[in-house]
Amino acid sequence: MSPMDGPAESSSSRRPVILDVDTGIDDMVALLIAATAPELNLRGVTCVAGNVELHDVARNTGKILRLVGRGDVPVSIGAARPMVRRLRTAYDTHGPTGTGFVELRGEDRSLGKTEFTPIPASRYIGAHVQRHPGEVTVVALGPLTNLGAAISEQVDLADGLRALIWMGGTLEERGNTTETGEWNACVDPEAAELCLAHGAISRIYPLDATQDVVFTMDDLRALPDTHLAGIVRDAVRYYVGFHRQADGIDGCYLHDPVTLIASLLRPDLVTEEVSEHLACDTSEDQALAGSLYRTDEPERQAVTIATALDPERTKAELLTRLAYAVGAPPG
Repeated sequence: MSPMDGPAESSSSRRPVILDVDTGIDDMVALLIAATAPELNLRGVTCVAGNVELHDVARNTGKILRLVGRGDVPVSIGAARPMVRRLRTAYDTHGPTGTGFVELRGEDRSLGKTEFTPIPASRYIGAHVQRHPGEVTVVALGPLTNLGAAISEQVDLADGLRALIWMGGTLEERGNTTETGEWNACVDPEAAELCLAHGAISRIYPLDATQDVVFTMDDLRALPDTHLAGIVRDAVRYYVGFHRQADGIDGCYLHDPVTLIASLLRPDLVTEEVSEHLACDTSEDQALAGSLYRTDEPERQAVTIATALDPERTKAELLTRLAYAVGAPPG
């Protein structure tokens, strides 16, 4: 079934969402789907350094939104580095500017201008919490620096958001950055720990769930023959090459759009979940920092963690929605 099947959703019935991104390749796919999903009211996108440096994140985010005809979505610039540590980036994974073999630098100027808001990301999220308490869902697809900054600025995310959903961490699956650490958690462990300690995170989609689905270049051949589909293929082709060398698989994981779909668009695709009291290691030991672990601290709020997805149905849903996104005429 197409995401467009059925009656159109009115703006009042669509779920208000802010995406927090560090736009590399899988964030790009998530942005395209979020910006065109009829169930979602994309209130804004906040940028954080992670996969690539902040200037690349901001440019990629703005250009992707314009390419899909959503230059109206406000983009807020956030943290350029983690709360405590030096920034580590993943250009080897995501390409010279974060979008694989394609570089979104000289796209058509007639596409219009992105509305970059002068309000920093932590304050942008805080303003939504203040004006619309309990309404907005934040889907965090990178390091949690912007959310940690909001907490440091006395924003009550736990009660102020409808939900904070995070793609991050790993429970039983081997880490992709250290043996027990996933990239988003390892880039800013202090922010992850701050969010967990304050009960801000509602649901986590760790590697245990997002690596259930492997996407190949054959999967993308079914996309419409459009300029935007070509950009997506060129980006994902780089990602596939990285995963072939790093993981020995003929395909790639698309952690961020899988999280978006399984959390907000098709939660029925989650086949296993657990509820745990979690903390994030913030030690100086690089081998341990960023590792999630279970804790018996009674004041910690339990977090729901997706541990398995239906791989075939998740892949089909993502490809259907991506085909719609890249086939929809801008404007």
